[in-house]
Amino acid sequence: MTNKGSMREKALKIENLAGCLLPVVIFSLALWTLDKQVRHLHSMYIVKSIASTPLSHIELAFFLTCLSYIALTGYDYLAFRHINYPMPYKQTARASFISTSISYTIGFNILTGSSLRYRLYSRNGLGLHEIWEIIIFCILTFWIGFCFVGGLLFTFYPVKLSDYAPEIPVPLNIIGILFLLFFAVYFVLSFKKWSFRIKEYSIRIPEPKIAFLQLALSSADYLLSGSIVYFLLPSNPQLTLLHILVFFALAQVIGLISTVPGGLGVFETLMLFMLEPYFSTVDIIKPLLLFRTIYYFVPFLFGFLALILHEYEERDEFLEKVGKATYSSLSQVVPQIFSILVFLGGVSLLFSGALPSNPRYIHDLTYIVPLPLIEFSRFLGSIMGVLLLLLANGLWKRIDGAYILSLVVLLMGGIFALLKDFDYHEAAVLFTLFFFLLPCRKYFYRKSSLMHQSFSRKNIIAIALVIVSFVWLGFFSYRNVEYSNDLWWQFGINSQASSFLRATVGAFFLLLVFGMAKMLSPFSRDVHMPGKEEMELAKTIINQSQETAGNLVFAGDKYLLFDDEKQAFLMYGVSGKTWVAMGDIVGTSSQAKELIWDFYEISKLQQGRAAFYEVSEKYIPVYLDLGLTLIKIGEEAKVPIEAFTLEGSASKDFRYTVRNVEKKGYRFEIVSGEAVLDLMPELRRISDAWLEMKAGKEKRFSVGFFDEKYLSNFPIALVRNESEIVAFANVWPGADKEEISVDLMRYSPNAPDRTMEYLFVKLMLWGKEMGYRRFSLGMAPLSGLENRQFAPIWHKIGSLIFVHGEHFYNYKGLRDFKEKFNPVWSPRYIALPKGLKQGLVLKDIAALISGGMKGIFAKENKRVTGRREHQTPEKVPE
Repeated sequence: MTNKGSMREKALKIENLAGCLLPVVIFSLALWTLDKQVRHLHSMYIVKSIASTPLSHIELAFFLTCLSYIALTGYDYLAFRHINYPMPYKQTARASFISTSISYTIGFNILTGSSLRYRLYSRNGLGLHEIWEIIIFCILTFWIGFCFVGGLLFTFYPVKLSDYAPEIPVPLNIIGILFLLFFAVYFVLSFKKWSFRIKEYSIRIPEPKIAFLQLALSSADYLLSGSIVYFLLPSNPQLTLLHILVFFALAQVIGLISTVPGGLGVFETLMLFMLEPYFSTVDIIKPLLLFRTIYYFVPFLFGFLALILHEYEERDEFLEKVGKATYSSLSQVVPQIFSILVFLGGVSLLFSGALPSNPRYIHDLTYIVPLPLIEFSRFLGSIMGVLLLLLANGLWKRIDGAYILSLVVLLMGGIFALLKDFDYHEAAVLFTLFFFLLPCRKYFYRKSSLMHQSFSRKNIIAIALVIVSFVWLGFFSYRNVEYSNDLWWQFGINSQASSFLRATVGAFFLLLVFGMAKMLSPFSRDVHMPGKEEMELAKTIINQSQETAGNLVFAGDKYLLFDDEKQAFLMYGVSGKTWVAMGDIVGTSSQAKELIWDFYEISKLQQGRAAFYEVSEKYIPVYLDLGLTLIKIGEEAKVPIEAFTLEGSASKDFRYTVRNVEKKGYRFEIVSGEAVLDLMPELRRISDAWLEMKAGKEKRFSVGFFDEKYLSNFPIALVRNESEIVAFANVWPGADKEEISVDLMRYSPNAPDRTMEYLFVKLMLWGKEMGYRRFSLGMAPLSGLENRQFAPIWHKIGSLIFVHGEHFYNYKGLRDFKEKFNPVWSPRYIALPKGLKQGLVLKDIAALISGGMKGIFAKENKRVTGRREHQTPEKVPE
């Protein structure tokens, strides 16, 4: 790679590292601060205090949580009214609850919530502009209520922060006035029906009626969520609901700013500081833990399950449409569910290793289990916990090794849970998970190394937060133990602090070894254009392939990724952060699925995103397993030429074309080998004239382009008379006489009418004579797309262009022309990431094909390609 590319890659790695470290550092500081406040408490005392909470208080908290989330679903319903889009409340409520409950817990609210909304609403026919309006509307709705209620509280009921944190003497009434000012400006703009632009999108401020409804909903949401903390706290005559709402607002805002997922630790620490003058520490910790569980964790579980159900239903519907109903949609959700459960199993093992054991169980255990085995089990129990955290990523990615190791670790973890302190509850959970995972072998089909798998930023942050929490919990549990060097070598039933220290070192050592092994892993391949040896290997594979699309590799503008058996390859290009695989896998290999996964993993290791352009239905299940979505971009036509003939009434138009062109003295001819090189100057003249006539520039990547080296690899079909060549096309032959197609097709301004149709007809007859079975006419873009009300937005736009887009390109005419040959149609798709990344991927693909961003806006260069779009047969096929 170039120095510039290398520097860019280093910058991306530093940016990614900083993005991972910042939330972990803030979370660690929050825990450190929290530890200073609660170090005098015993962990079991906190647990008993939570267990003693009256059931009526918990029921009230759940009831207020339900009301709060109902108010939150109203954000989206109002947004649809604002953009005048008819959408039933049931659908908006489902999407709103999924996006809100998940984004509130995992953090990065704007990014996560926006991506989920785009993912859910785009399937219902909404365009990017409409979804952006909904996202902006929901963000504004939250801040309108917050600024109104918070502004009133901060202005007229201020709290002196210097009483709680002397180093932050911030006058809240000033902040309150600023909040109220923002609120007032919003309503002034609403009455003036003002709008603003974000890039090319125009965002309208809602009309006053909807703005007042925004205020009512968001104020209710804020008051309800803040009231949960108030009702979970013990009563105190000096503390009113207004106090709690002020504290809640401050902690919530700072938690959002911290970038820690869900403000975890940050929110609790700030609330503890501000409530400390009114309650004992345990009376504050108890309601905060309950609030975190009831308002964040429980809705997150329901939201995640709802998302899985939505994905399951969507895949079922899609697979039924494409005729792959035999592929179970369970294949998508089963690995994800077990990945999360195994991760939680790892958290359980680690946290149980950090907490003191029940003295009664330990005393009874000493009569059965020898002390060395107990100490050994304590140490390995925590190691098993770390392994489960790491294996969860492999399960998500369907690696068979992760499946087998997870079974072993779950079984061993359950045994160690019994041996270390007879924790039969934890052991029962781990054994149950083992028995549920055992029959699911078929869902983990990848034969890949665990060292080759990438870890996402969120995955790394989640593991880091668990490890930090494990360390903090251990030191908090054994804070009364006097630490010394001798503590490392103390062994005994009551030496649990020593066991924790040794387990901590073991956990960090395991993570260090794993990290170094990944850094030294040879899987991180250098990205370079294929050399002579690689091109020869690709040529060998293509010569054995019945499909013709692999011939595009000879254009020389794509990278190659081979399978381990060297029997198949993917060709791909890189544009921006998008890695685009061109077409299906070329060749046949037992490792075809793994090759697709390898490409996906390499893109992730390079901080990129993977997409698969113009793919067939063959590997749809694998693309779905990758978590990608598929957009139909058209249909490919293949003619069974064994039955093609010029005889009969159905072929009278073809007979007319042949007679008309040959009557003018033109003929069809195939040349190959040295003869092609001799004709290059004349072919270049025709190509240059064609480009000048079209006022276009050469496209690349998905199509061939005029290049002598590229064209010299193929036979060339000509239309010529005695004095000159007027049209040509390079011929792509498939192995075993199965398929024939063409790619680059050009004609001169002197070519007679119907030259291209003549070339097609003669090529088919020639192919039939040579024994080929089918002729690929290439793809008809945008054909076969839905245009119903709630069809995906790409389908609706594509259908409109297909029917009414003759001013840009004659898509419908192209389909009608190919239909004359009575072909068999098969759909073609783009497999790409979900959510807001879709727009970036489509932009990068367009730039890759057009040779850069400027090329996107150049006049479309239409040409024939065996897997792509063919010209219409007219002399000037606009």
